[in-house]
Amino acid sequence: MWNLGKGDLFLQGVSLRKIRQLYACEKDVKAKLRLLCAVHRKQGKSIDEIAYLLDRHRRTIHGWLTRFQKKGLVAKNSVKQSGRKPMLTIRQREKLVEDLERGPPRNPGSLWTTKEVKDLLKRKYGVDFVNQHVWRMLTTLGFSLLRPRKRHYKRPSKEVIERFKKKLDGKRDITERKGLLWARKMKRPLDSSPSSSVVGRDEEAILS
Repeated sequence: MWNLGKGDLFLQGVSLRKIRQLYACEKDVKAKLRLLCAVHRKQGKSIDEIAYLLDRHRRTIHGWLTRFQKKGLVAKNSVKQSGRKPMLTIRQREKLVEDLERGPPRNPGSLWTTKEVKDLLKRKYGVDFVNQHVWRMLTTLGFSLLRPRKRHYKRPSKEVIERFKKKLDGKRDITERKGLLWARKMKRPLDSSPSSSVVGRDEEAILS
């Protein structure tokens, strides 16, 4: 860390004016920030000072300056990460989709579990994935994850639920029959309705 040049010892052969010109012409924000870091270093500032001025961690500043020291001004550009090569080829992925659409061997046409997919990948394709990677891969292939609803430990069995439904239906029938009987009892003949009896008493009062 302490072997990094500072001032004229930093990027020897490149003037401060040249770095400033590149900084003024640069359009990329990240590259512009790295060039500003190089300008400060060329002016003799320490790593801590540059980290404070640019509001970056001192390890980040040290990494930028080290790249400038090794590669020159081209270090202003971002390093492109190639990434890890996929463990399954395009043809293998196509075959995997066909296998999954057929369903698990023990029960064709049903749903796969994560363990069954992992076993298939290891047995047929020679790859061993963790559960999270299996889920991500299945999502990219167009499959969705279905989670069964958890069963409460106090939930009654199907037999108990069926007996309760039958009992409830029986109670409902009894309630409906009682309602019909009550409705029949409340019915009265037209000549004995409450309104006619009241009118009769009024008429008797007037005539008397």
